[in-house]
Amino acid sequence: MPQEHYSVGYDQAAADFFGRRGANTHAAFFLPHLRPGMRLLDGGCGPGTMTIDLAKIVAPAEVVGIDIEPSQIELARTTAAKSGASNVRFKASDLYSLSFPEASFDAVFLHGVLEHLSDPVRGLHEVMRVLKRGGVLGARHADFGGFLLEPASPPLDQFVPLFERLMLHNGADPRAGRHQLRWLTEAGFTRIEMSASYDCWTNTPEAKSLSARFLESLVDDSAFAEQLLSAGLADRSLLEELRLAFADWEKNPVSFAAEAWTEAVAWKPMNAEGD
Repeated sequence: MPQEHYSVGYDQAAADFFGRRGANTHAAFFLPHLRPGMRLLDGGCGPGTMTIDLAKIVAPAEVVGIDIEPSQIELARTTAAKSGASNVRFKASDLYSLSFPEASFDAVFLHGVLEHLSDPVRGLHEVMRVLKRGGVLGARHADFGGFLLEPASPPLDQFVPLFERLMLHNGADPRAGRHQLRWLTEAGFTRIEMSASYDCWTNTPEAKSLSARFLESLVDDSAFAEQLLSAGLADRSLLEELRLAFADWEKNPVSFAAEAWTEAVAWKPMNAEGD
C-alpha cells in the first residue's frame, strides 16, 4: 500500500482552522441528495465537525467517520461527545483498505482527501466497493492552481508554489480539483454532476484572523515547515520571511484569500458488481 504524507500536518492551528467547517457550507452541494435513514461514510473526516452535521441530516441511520490520523479520530470523538450525537462513530482507517463489507453504505462523503493520495483512483475503487448499487458519493477537492492571495508581495508570491511543490514531493496532487471528473470516471462512476466554488478565508474578521494564524503556523514550528526543510524546498530564512509576511497580511485591511474547489456528485451504477 502506498505510504501517504499529509502535507499540512496536524498542528493545533490546523485543527482550529479545519474545525470551523460545517456541512451547511462545505457540503452544501451534497445535502440535497441526503435524507434520513441513509447510512453514510465520511472518508477523511478530520476533526469531525462536518461528520457530526451529516449525522444529524441522515439520522437515525449511522454515520461512520474515518481518518488515517489517530489524533484526529480522538478529537472527532471528543467533539461528538460534546455535541450529543448518538448515531456517529469514528475509527482510524485509510481509504485504500476500508474494513467494511461490500455495499455497506447508501452514501459516501469525501472532502479534501483525494488530493493527498498518490493513487486516488484506487481509493475511489474502495468507495465504489462499499457503496450500495445506486448509492451516492459527494466529493469536494481543492485546486491550488486557483488559489487567491492578496495583496501580492515577494514573500507571499512564493507561498502557493511552495505549497504545491511540497504536495508533489509527497506524491500528492495540489490541483486535484480539475482531475476529479477523470478520476471518478476511471473508477467506474458513470453518472457524475460537477460544480465549482470558492471558500473565502477572509469573509469575516474572525475568519481572517483564524486563517492568518493557520498560515503563520504552517511556516513556523510545524510539521509543514519541517517537511519543507527536510525536502530542501525552503530554508529557515525563507520561512521566517513568510511568517512575518503573514503577520503583516493579517493587519492589512485589504488582504484577501480564497481557495478554489470542485464538487462532484456521483452514483454507483445499478448494474455494478458488489451488491
